[in-house]
Amino acid sequence: MDVICGRIYRNGLTEACIGIEEGRIVEIKKDLYGRKKDYGDAIIFPAAIDVHVHFREPGFEYKEDFFTGSRAAAIAGITCVLDMPNNKPAILTKNNFETKVRKIKHKACVDYGLYAGIMEKAEEMECIAYKTFLSKDNEIFCPPDKLEEILKEVKKAGKPLAIHAEMEECIEHEEAKDLKGHERNRRVECELEALKKIVEINEKIGAKLHICHITTASSVDLLKEKASFGVTPHHLLFSYESDFKNKAMGKVNPPLRSDEYRKKLFKKFVNGEIPILESDHAPHLLQEKEDFAIAPSGMPGVDALLPIMLYMVKKGEISMDLLHRMTCENPAEFFGINKGSIEVGKDADFIIIDFKDVNKIKALSKCGWSSYEGMPCIYPKHVYLRGEKIVEDGEFIGEKGMGNMIK
Repeated sequence: MDVICGRIYRNGLTEACIGIEEGRIVEIKKDLYGRKKDYGDAIIFPAAIDVHVHFREPGFEYKEDFFTGSRAAAIAGITCVLDMPNNKPAILTKNNFETKVRKIKHKACVDYGLYAGIMEKAEEMECIAYKTFLSKDNEIFCPPDKLEEILKEVKKAGKPLAIHAEMEECIEHEEAKDLKGHERNRRVECELEALKKIVEINEKIGAKLHICHITTASSVDLLKEKASFGVTPHHLLFSYESDFKNKAMGKVNPPLRSDEYRKKLFKKFVNGEIPILESDHAPHLLQEKEDFAIAPSGMPGVDALLPIMLYMVKKGEISMDLLHRMTCENPAEFFGINKGSIEVGKDADFIIIDFKDVNKIKALSKCGWSSYEGMPCIYPKHVYLRGEKIVEDGEFIGEKGMGNMIK
């Protein structure tokens, strides 16, 4: 039995040892016998789960691929990712789903689940959840009059539905030259109208819903106890008034709001009113971001989410308990993943943290840039996936293809 000892986070810090066999936690005691590694005063914390990434494979591997994306996740302390279906081709059929699985399974450095897109029927696949868009940002589009049918389909399939909630008929398609103009095209009402529609229809259906990347405090109030929902670090930390080296680095959908809206959302976040923190890691090449008007929306983030939040814990801006709920416990519970806490029977996924080791965010994604670059952070010293060390002193030492697919 492998044994790891130190200050373990289990709803508070406890001096204890973790016994690991076949990738799972089998014992937690003050002392255990086995092949022992003692981390002393370092903190052993559950590794994070990112429920919203775009690793761009298949179709856009020049921006990111499953190896580079999952390696970046591992270094940043994330051992499980859920990858979105707006690939090329979009993952709308069983055939496209299985082709994607074959392409990526020998590249994954961490465990992963895959979303399947849905427009009408929920085709049976080994997906972890379905995804649809109420905006026409790609071909996985659900018009409002089809929403009830889709909700019934996913309920029948017994899987969650993740929704990009911006109402297409509300979105303006004027040319935007800056972040404020982009936000004006996709104003707050587009999100709120979509959420009201979703909640109203689903009240009589009861499908299991996750609303992606909400951007306003009003959205939090509207969704409480009606659906799972997530927020991104970029909507918490940036606004359309923020300075970026290149303005389009901050161009995302849904858009960055005003600083006033951002502060209200941040308050909801620190108060623990938002269940899930998700990166919406969506890399593009920097040259694609040069001309704001035609620049694609999205920014990388899987490599920054947890390190930035760990620094916020150090500064006392958020509690360790809140971070655990938003990045570990709630994602695991909602999507049915056997991770997220240091408990007997769970996967032995955890990170080793030294809060004295403050660093600065560096770009780890294949795209080579980050809007968070240079921000203070704390990277995990070591990362374990199912009991095997995959990051040592901040360097990835795992292997391509060691990640398992979660269904």
